[in-house]
Amino acid sequence: MGILPAMRGVTLYIMRQIAWPLVFATLTLTGVIWLTQALRFIDRIVNNNLAFLDFLYLTLLVLPSIVAIILPIAAFCATLYAFHRLASDSEVVVLSSTGFSRLALARPAIYISLIAMVLMYAITLYLMPLGSRTLRATQYEFRNDLAGMAILEGVFNTPTDKLTVYVRERDPNGDMLGVLVHDIRNGEQPITMMAEKATLLRTPQGPRLYMVNGNRQQIDPERKSLSLLYFDNYSLDLNSYSQKEGQSWREPSERYLHELFQPNMRDPDDVNNYNKLIVEGHRRLVTPLYAPALILIAIASVIGGEFSRRGQGQRLIIGGGIAIVLQILSLGVAHLATKSSILIPLLYITPLLFLVTAIFMLREPSLRTGLRAA
Repeated sequence: MGILPAMRGVTLYIMRQIAWPLVFATLTLTGVIWLTQALRFIDRIVNNNLAFLDFLYLTLLVLPSIVAIILPIAAFCATLYAFHRLASDSEVVVLSSTGFSRLALARPAIYISLIAMVLMYAITLYLMPLGSRTLRATQYEFRNDLAGMAILEGVFNTPTDKLTVYVRERDPNGDMLGVLVHDIRNGEQPITMMAEKATLLRTPQGPRLYMVNGNRQQIDPERKSLSLLYFDNYSLDLNSYSQKEGQSWREPSERYLHELFQPNMRDPDDVNNYNKLIVEGHRRLVTPLYAPALILIAIASVIGGEFSRRGQGQRLIIGGGIAIVLQILSLGVAHLATKSSILIPLLYITPLLFLVTAIFMLREPSLRTGLRAA
C-alpha cells in the first residue's frame, strides 16, 4: 500500500520540477518575441491615432502563433534543466536505487508533454487561425478608419495612396487651419482643395472632412484649362477613399483545418496553392507532436545510455544539438513537402522517429544489451 503513494509523490515532485521552469521559459520567451512583433505595429498606431488598448489588442492577436512556436522549445529547456538538476543532486541515483526505472522517472515528464500537446492542438487548430483572421480584419478596419487618422502639422500626410493632406497648424479646439487636400483617384483629373479651416468627423454615412472658406481646383484634360470653384462650406466624403478588401484570398495561416484540407477548387488561387494548403493542414496536426518528442530527447540526453557522474555538460550539449537538428529537419521537410506531396508522410515520420529513438535510449541498459546480444 505504501508503494503507490510513494510513486504518486515522486511523480508530482518531478512534475513540479518541470512545470515551474516551463512556465518561466514560456512567459520569458513569449514576452521577448511578442515585444519584437509589437514594434511592427507602432507606425500603424501613430498613423491611425489609435489608443493603447487598440495597440494591445492588435499585438495580443499574434500571441497564439508565438506560443505555438515557443511552447515545445520551452518544454525542452525546462525538462533538460529539471533532469539535469535531479541528476546533479544525485536524486536520480537515489530514485533508481529504490526501484524506479528510467521510463518510470520519465513518466511525469510524459504527462507534462501530453498536457503541452493538447494545448498546442487547441492553439494550432483553433486559436491560431482565429487570431490571424481577426488580426487581418482589425488591421483592415483601422487602416480604413480615415476619421481616426493622425494628421500631423506641417507634414504632407498620405492616409491612402490616392489622398494627400497638408495642415499648417491646429487650433486649441483640434480644428485644422490652412488645409490642402490633393486627390489623385482619377490620374487624368487630379483635384486640389484648399481651405482656411477643416474638421474631421465621424458620421453614420462614414468619415467626412468639413472644410470652410476655400476653393476646389480641377484640370480639364480636354480643354487644358483649370476649373476653379470657391466655397463657403464643403464636405468631402472620405469613405470613398477606403481600400475595399473585397473577396481577397485567405492565407493558409488564417484557415481552419477543414478549410485547408478542402480548398475551393473553383478558386484559381486555391488551385495554384493546393500543395501549400494541404501541407499547412498536416503541419497543424504534426506540430504538437514535437512537444513530447523534444521532452523525451531532453530526458534521454540526461539519464539515457550508460550512467556516469561525469560528462553531464557534454550530455546537455548533445541534447541541445539533437533538438536543433530536429527543428531544422521539421522546417526542411515542410518546405520539401510543399514542393512534392509525396513527401508529406515525412512530416509525421520526423518527430515520431526521434520520439521512438528517445524511448529506446531510456530503456534499461540490460534490456538494450540483451537485444544486441540476441
